[in-house]
This record gives sequence, structure tokens and C-alpha cells, in this order.
Amino acid sequence: MTRGGAALAAAVAFVAIAPELRAGAEAPRVWAAASMSPVPMDEGSLDGLGRAALAQCGVGESGLGQVAREILSLKVAGGRLPDPNVITFAQRAAGEPHPWARAWSASAKGEGAEALVAKLREWLSQGATLRRCGVASGTSPDGTRVLVVVSVEALADLEPLPVRARVGQWLTVEAHLRAPVRGARVLVLGPSGAPRSLLTSLDRSTVRARFAPDRAGAFTVQVMADVAAGPRPVLEASVFAGVEPPQTPPGDSAPGEDAAAPARDDAEALARMLLVARSEAGQPALERDPKLDQLALAHSVRMRRAQVLAHDAGDGDPQERLDALGLGAHLSGENVAHAPTLVQAHRTLWASPAHRLNMLRAEFQRLGVGVARGDADDVWITEVFEGR
Repeated sequence: MTRGGAALAAAVAFVAIAPELRAGAEAPRVWAAASMSPVPMDEGSLDGLGRAALAQCGVGESGLGQVAREILSLKVAGGRLPDPNVITFAQRAAGEPHPWARAWSASAKGEGAEALVAKLREWLSQGATLRRCGVASGTSPDGTRVLVVVSVEALADLEPLPVRARVGQWLTVEAHLRAPVRGARVLVLGPSGAPRSLLTSLDRSTVRARFAPDRAGAFTVQVMADVAAGPRPVLEASVFAGVEPPQTPPGDSAPGEDAAAPARDDAEALARMLLVARSEAGQPALERDPKLDQLALAHSVRMRRAQVLAHDAGDGDPQERLDALGLGAHLSGENVAHAPTLVQAHRTLWASPAHRLNMLRAEFQRLGVGVARGDADDVWITEVFEGR
């Protein structure tokens, strides 16, 4: 944890992009009445391949199963895996509150069930231990068997939180942590403006906070927990005050994206996007600091080599790394992300209340950015903020 600030991580599933995620585009999307977990998956609805896949994956979660079935309808029709933001939208509509979903699909002709389960086992070896899954399987018109799995790391569970609310209605956010934590807090991001932290209590493993939507529109509620690898989101939910939930994912662009094009390198492109987003929000400019750039790049390279998204990837927590360079900042923060592209990383960080809070914090004065490219041209990024 950084001194006087927040160190935050974000990740997106590494998948190809598709514009839709729904079986039958003409059918209206029905939102769940509340976001909550756990909601057990109906295993009786699965065929043999689906049951075998779930046995490998772990505990079934109903909302993830709904998302897996939607993805299956795309794959059987010859489509691609959807964009991570589209998967997140489908999760929230299903009332499934865990962040950082990973989506996977494989297909085989003939008697390929065992081969598909073996491929799934290999994919799961890269995942987490407190895993929840949704699975779906089917057959395409040419007889190809298709298997889809959506998984999350369930570090916490959420008591029912209404999806629809009245403006001014008091809502209680109650989460039950499933892993040891050093602290927790709840943030809310409204239809516009900066996120805000709520007065939060942590009683053993239970996190509680209350808020009332102060205007009509969409609100994102996020529970952050300080786990062994640093602070990270463990739950996210959508609340719509005085308006109906949308039928399609909202535009996923973030302020500053257009500024990336003329940049000389990845780090400059990411910094340009961040600084323009900050300027459009009315916050003062940040000064790029070469020492902070060095710190950020070293951590991005470390995460890429370890293939782990964390604030401590074996190189110490953010404050220890700042101190090692002689940068004893009074106020500091860190955002890290892993994404297919720089723009996707920027979008993901901007959409997260806690990460946007770092990006817009008025007290920060200096910025360091580091980008490391992976073998698949994916990006591991670190943003370091400092104020004195």
C-alpha cells in the first residue's frame, strides 16, 4: 500500500472483439432485480460435456452460466469471443458482481469432449484458487462441439443490492470477504464526475457501507480490499436510479483516447490519454518524472515476466519501490493493468471507480508511466502518481 494513497490493479480478459453478446438480438435483455452472490448454477441443465467442464472448473455461479450461454450462442453461429467490456455488461445485467471475468472457448469435431476438457484444464492452470465458473456447451450446425467457460476469482460475496432504485433512496452495501485482508473500502461512481469513497466499516470479514443516489442515472458500486498482492476490486455492481437499465452496453470509450495516436512510444501514448482525461475533468496537469517512469517500467517488466498482475510481483510494494529510489513521497498511488491494447487498458482503468480516483486526484503532481509488451502484443502497464 502506498503512503497516503492507493495502489490499485485492473485486468481484462484477453479475448477478441465482437460487438454483441446476446442470443437473439431482437429479444429484450432482462436485468436481474439485484446484484448478489453466491447464486448456485443449475447443474441439472448441463449436458455431459458441461458437467465434466464444471467439475474441472469448480463451483458453478448462475450469473456466469447465463453469460456463458450467451457466448455459446455466438460461437455456435460462428462468432468470436466478445470484448471484455461487453462480457462485464452481461455479468452486471445477470446480477453477477465479481470483477475481472475470464472467458474461454474451444471446439472440436466428432468425439472431442475429452480433448476439450483437457484444453480447459490447461487454461485453468493459470487461474485462481477461489474460483467460480459458468459453463455452457452445444453443437454447431456442422456437428462441431463447442465449450464455453467464464470464470472469476471470488474473493468476496455480496448481499442483495437492488439494481433499480429511487433518487435519494438509501442502499446498504454489505460484502463478505473470503480471503484475508488488511483493509477494505467502498466507492461509488455516479453518472458523471469523480468517484467518491463511502464511510465504510470492516467487522472481521464483513464490509458495510451506505449511500443514496443523489441524481438520476447509472451508478457503479465497487468494493476494494487490501489483499496480499495489494489493493484490488473484489466486487462491482450497477445501480440505476430513476432510470431503466440499458439494453446494450454503453459506449466504452474513455476521455483522452484520441490523444494516443501521435505519440512516439507506448508510454507517451498512455500518458497522453491519462493527462487529457484528467484535463477534461478539470484537474491540474501532472509532470512526467523520469525516475517515476523508470520505476513504472521496471514494475511492468516484472509483471510481464511473472505473468501476474499485482502491486507486489516479487519486487516489493509500491512504497518500498519508491523508497528504494530515494523518492520518499508524502502522497503516492499506483494503477496497474494488463490488457490486449493500450486503449483497452485506459478504458478499463477509467471505468473503475478506485482507479479513476487515482487518475483524477488533485493532490498528485507528478506521473510515471511504464509499458511492457507481451508475446501476443498485449500490454502490461503501470501508472505511478506522486504528490508532496
